[in-house]
Amino acid sequence: MTRAAVFDLDNTLVRGSCLFHFGLDMVRHRLVNPVRLLPFTLTEFRYVHRRQEAAGVPERIARCTLGLARGQRQQDLVALAQNFVQRRLDRFLVAEIADLAGRMRRRGIDAYVATACPQELAEAVAMRLGLSGAVGTVGEVVDGRYTGALTSPIAHGAMKAVRVAELLRSKGHDPQQCWAFSDSVNDLPLLALVGHPVAVAPDRHLRRVAEQNGWPVLGGEVPRHGDMMSGKVVATSAASGKAWTAAAATQPPR
Repeated sequence: MTRAAVFDLDNTLVRGSCLFHFGLDMVRHRLVNPVRLLPFTLTEFRYVHRRQEAAGVPERIARCTLGLARGQRQQDLVALAQNFVQRRLDRFLVAEIADLAGRMRRRGIDAYVATACPQELAEAVAMRLGLSGAVGTVGEVVDGRYTGALTSPIAHGAMKAVRVAELLRSKGHDPQQCWAFSDSVNDLPLLALVGHPVAVAPDRHLRRVAEQNGWPVLGGEVPRHGDMMSGKVVATSAASGKAWTAAAATQPPR
């Protein structure tokens, strides 16, 4: 069994919501009516500046995107996503975390993106960063065009962990030998899945869980890769399996 690392996208690899940035880019190119994006502008501000991710927001944004894509050709969205990440992704990257992902990849450790964003955007980001692949939300495609429906539940919260577990198993990775990096308490299922959970500039709820379980917390300067591998920063947490117990008292209200 081989090792792997899984990186959450929003506010972990990318500042704010990658899908929101992508939407703004589409507005600039007059491919999306800006009115459709207005409801998410305040949400994005809170997400970036206050580290607040309101319950249900990723699902609503993903479903809004599916509605916008209905009837569109999949190959067009793939091309738009690839064009976006080539031109604009760098300005939104959290450089330290993206660099860490790249260094782990160069050490022969598979690295994946896991996000509620559409699979096409997730794969474009992974390809741009030279990572091994991605887990995202998959929209139904019939005759090359989006129907506006999903092929499976949105890859968020517990469902993201399920999808990642399936990916790790299919690639021959032992979850207990893997890392997961995230900023949000919503990713507790993902963090509890692996042997090396790491909180990245976490929200206050995840920070509390990380402290209670002795998980590494990264924020600001990221430790040297050698320290990560040696266990000075990412040590196997025997308390990983207790994440849900600790989370029960710290989970924010729904």
